[in-house]
Amino acid sequence: MPSQKTFARNLASDFMATRPWSFPVSVVPVLVTTAGLSYLGYNVNWWLMLWALAGAMLFHAAGNTLSDYFDYRHGVDASDTFGSRTLVDGVITPERMLHLSIVLLAVACLCGLGLMLVTGWQLLLFGGAGALLAACYFFLKSHALGDVDIFLTFGFLPALGTSFVVTGAVQWEALWFVLAFIPVTNAVLHANNTRDIQTDLRANIRTVPMSIGKRASQWLYCIMVVFPLLWTVVCVLLGKMPWTALLIALSLPLALMNCRTMMRMDTVQGGINALDEATAKQQLIGSLLLFIGLLLARFL
Repeated sequence: MPSQKTFARNLASDFMATRPWSFPVSVVPVLVTTAGLSYLGYNVNWWLMLWALAGAMLFHAAGNTLSDYFDYRHGVDASDTFGSRTLVDGVITPERMLHLSIVLLAVACLCGLGLMLVTGWQLLLFGGAGALLAACYFFLKSHALGDVDIFLTFGFLPALGTSFVVTGAVQWEALWFVLAFIPVTNAVLHANNTRDIQTDLRANIRTVPMSIGKRASQWLYCIMVVFPLLWTVVCVLLGKMPWTALLIALSLPLALMNCRTMMRMDTVQGGINALDEATAKQQLIGSLLLFIGLLLARFL
């Protein structure tokens, strides 16, 4: 029936509007933190980890749609930009995007509330801070603070929040694992902002690449995507991670390929238009390798 086809098409459009390719950046903190704490000897609740994983993805989806809505309303995303095309191409209307954002945020809050009732009121501090940062992302990004927002939203807060959920208390040792994935998460945003320097300038917003210049931005990106591998080596040497965590080194070819793409942005057709997605792919693969390495340590 036509109505069923329309419903299915709208549902598919809504799903794509959440930018599912970016979900690894919210999945990784939960997975790596839980596996890392398990390696350090903590008794972790894997079922509650799955609940936290669902909540993190819902909050992330809401943040993505809200970001796209405000980018479109403020002229950051236009017909000649390379960012999200959902609103620009008329896939869904701005009103539907806003309604979708509200629904996702409401469901995420309900998910977080249920988890809080099971674990403790302290979880509200992490969830509330995450929701506030998601709502303020456009403002912070426009004032060259997007990287700080990402570090807190997809690194510091989920790592500590996950530690509370899976162990029953905040474990500050969880922060050892943050630097093994968050720089690449930041690099996704950095690649996007470096690509969009000219269009962001037109939209009268200021990002980190606009502040430090294109060449410095290229080198900063390369540092971001390589640093987690070096940090993992340091953690292994300090005994904070097992030697099996060095599986993350298998993602080095992806890191080097992405560095090459960034450094050649002005000499290759297409430049870095798809580098944000390529960086998210590196983050997913590298972090899954790290996750597997941390789990293997429990059985070797």
